[in-house]
Amino acid sequence: MKKTRLSRRSVVLAAGALLLLCGLFIVGRPWAVSEHDRYRTALRQLRVASAELELDVLRARQGLPEVHGSGASDFAALRARSEALRDFPSFLNDEDRQTLTATLDAYQRALTEAEGLLARSRDADARGERREANAALQALLERTASAQAERLITTYLQLYERAQGRNERSRVVFFLVSLMLCGYVVVVLVRLSRASTELAEFSEGLEQRVEERTAALSTANAELSASEARKAAILDASADGILLLDGEGRLLELNPSAERALRLTSGQGVGKDFLALALPASLPAGERERVAAALEAPPGGSVRLESQCQRVDGTVFPAELTLARVPGDGPSRFTVFVRDIAERKAVERMKNEFISTVSHELRTPLTSIRGSLGLLEGGIMGELPAQALDMVRIARTNTERLIRLINDILDLEKMEAGKLELKLVPLECSEVAEATLSGVQGMADGAGVTLRSEVEGAPRIRGDRDRLIQVLTNLVSNAVKFSPRGSAVVVRVKDEDSGRVRFSVVDQGPGISPEQRSRLFGRFQQLDASDSRSKGGTGLGLAISQAIVEQHGGRIEVESEEGKGSTFTFALDALKPEVQAAPASVPRDESRYNVLVATADTELSTLLRGLLSNEGYRVVRAASLSEAAKALEEGLPDALVVDTQMPDGQALEWVRNLREQPRTRELPVLVLSGRSSEGEGVGMPMWVDWMTKPLEETRLLKALRYAMRQPGQARVLVVDDDAATRRVLCAQLERLGGVQVFEAADGESAVALARETTPDLIVLDVGLPRLDGFEVVDILRQGKGRATPLIVFTGRELSRTDQRQLTLGITRHLTKARSSEDELVSSVRELLNGLLARRESVSAAARKV
Repeated sequence: MKKTRLSRRSVVLAAGALLLLCGLFIVGRPWAVSEHDRYRTALRQLRVASAELELDVLRARQGLPEVHGSGASDFAALRARSEALRDFPSFLNDEDRQTLTATLDAYQRALTEAEGLLARSRDADARGERREANAALQALLERTASAQAERLITTYLQLYERAQGRNERSRVVFFLVSLMLCGYVVVVLVRLSRASTELAEFSEGLEQRVEERTAALSTANAELSASEARKAAILDASADGILLLDGEGRLLELNPSAERALRLTSGQGVGKDFLALALPASLPAGERERVAAALEAPPGGSVRLESQCQRVDGTVFPAELTLARVPGDGPSRFTVFVRDIAERKAVERMKNEFISTVSHELRTPLTSIRGSLGLLEGGIMGELPAQALDMVRIARTNTERLIRLINDILDLEKMEAGKLELKLVPLECSEVAEATLSGVQGMADGAGVTLRSEVEGAPRIRGDRDRLIQVLTNLVSNAVKFSPRGSAVVVRVKDEDSGRVRFSVVDQGPGISPEQRSRLFGRFQQLDASDSRSKGGTGLGLAISQAIVEQHGGRIEVESEEGKGSTFTFALDALKPEVQAAPASVPRDESRYNVLVATADTELSTLLRGLLSNEGYRVVRAASLSEAAKALEEGLPDALVVDTQMPDGQALEWVRNLREQPRTRELPVLVLSGRSSEGEGVGMPMWVDWMTKPLEETRLLKALRYAMRQPGQARVLVVDDDAATRRVLCAQLERLGGVQVFEAADGESAVALARETTPDLIVLDVGLPRLDGFEVVDILRQGKGRATPLIVFTGRELSRTDQRQLTLGITRHLTKARSSEDELVSSVRELLNGLLARRESVSAAARKV
């Protein structure tokens, strides 16, 4: 191997150059000497001129002729010389220059003083005061400027010597540094020689490795070509369309599937804008912007969305677009995957149609069957034989089981589709736990199991009350099923330090093995133990409960040990006081009835306006009896609410006058008073009710309802397109007694009946022929049906928007097959409470008479 070395001659030349540099530093720079000589000469000339001036002063005193002169111009010349000396040599530092400046200032002061003394001496001679003239001259000779000039020279020479000392030290330092640099260069050159030798050896080895790597690279290139061919084949065979876009959204490449999906060739599409090429102009507002925003995804991220796409021939098809930015340096690139989802949409439509069929065509008849069986079991057809009663009970139980299975399947489908809406409201956890235990108490009594709740503090959460009760009911009922008789099931609720509220359901059952725990929350999963199959159930309850809890931001966990019971727990975020939702404002639309409120009390007027407007009444206020009389003249209201404390007269006398007039004789009047005894002896024909302050809001509303309805039984309008359901509902309502039921099989008939005779309550299905439930409610809102109480009883799952649209007066939304007969009857009783209570009181009075 040939070795490369630096020659000795190169090393010697480098060292010689450094030595020459050191010599230059030793010799020094000549400019310092020349400046010194110039400045020293100027100083000497200043001293000589100063001495000559003083000699000329003495000659003039002795009467001898002056050689150079001692006039004012001569003094000025000396000052000019001294000022010129302020141009100091460059080798003096700042401190030296300050010292020399002070000495020059002293010289100029001495020069000025000498000039003054000379002038004083000459003035004294002119006055003949010889003695004073001699004294001034003597002072001039003692403080001569030449002495100061000599001092200036001495000071400068001292400063020059100091500068020379500094210069010598600097040269020594430079010399030492140069020697060190010389040694360093020699060492570097030696190391460089060694490095050159090693580099030659490395180069030889590198050449050998390059040859080996070249051979390996050739092999890798061959494999890469094969891999690229395979990838191209995969892209060509992909069922999804794949397009490559540049940073501006222009098409660069596309695979055959994309060509088939968009029905274009590469030549037709390359270079065109993807949004203009693939998205139809008929897209809804914002859809195109949503796709364009997806093209701004960060590197490594992707966005998946559904949109309508168009082909070159103008046809449109539903597509799933996945847009991703290609990571890497260089210009921005995007990959777009286009998948035709027309078949998926068709399947989804079939699925939705099936769910709609299950929701309406199955749940509605099942509800009718359950109601009919319940009526038979309740004895509507007379007392049944024991064997027949058992058969009816078995049929009703299995009908309810089938209804629960359908409800569970529909719940799961809604959860998977993300359509399960939660009605989030602030909840008292203790109330949720008590409501759960109250609903399961009958089951627990039958199983001989004790139920107990343990709530620490007063935890509050934000959640859907019905759904959370559904979760806890499922967990508690499961615990009751698998608990031995005499044991206890405990529902614990407590706040955690993490700001969450933990719910726990603890039982003393047989426990769950780890293998079984992994299958607990699956669909249609039940434990395989011999005693578990006999407990019944669909195997969907825990799956639905898990989904509900996850939508609330938690997850159900299980802690269990075989033979020692199980604990099901989940935690939800605690409700903070500052984030409690404010109550929603009630719209004040046109109402069914006009109510004139006569009161001078502003707070009472505001209370009544809010209360009555909330129930759908139109409120007109009068602050005095005269204003109330004027309002009655302009138009007769449906009811009058009058306060006895009026500023312009006696309200009771004014009401008597109204009763004496034919036009206002039948006007319903509600009197508000601060004392209950004030109306004694006046007589009921004057008003429909007498109320004391503070008001009982429920009583006030009931009184208005009595005042504005025609006398007779409570009128209930049942609207449903299923005849069997109508018969069952009518039978249940007629069993209440004092209820007159009207039936309508379609929306048009319902509107006609409601307009002919205003009902006290409407029980309405949504899926109706001709006019559906939404249209019926919209029409009734425009007239006097605005404040009619309403029960929406339908097999359809209603969203929050649907519920807001299906609202008249006081409204309850019940779902067929989810709501029991007791719940429906309870709602009817609640909304007809005043009317039924009045009938019962009248009947009791009649019996008493």
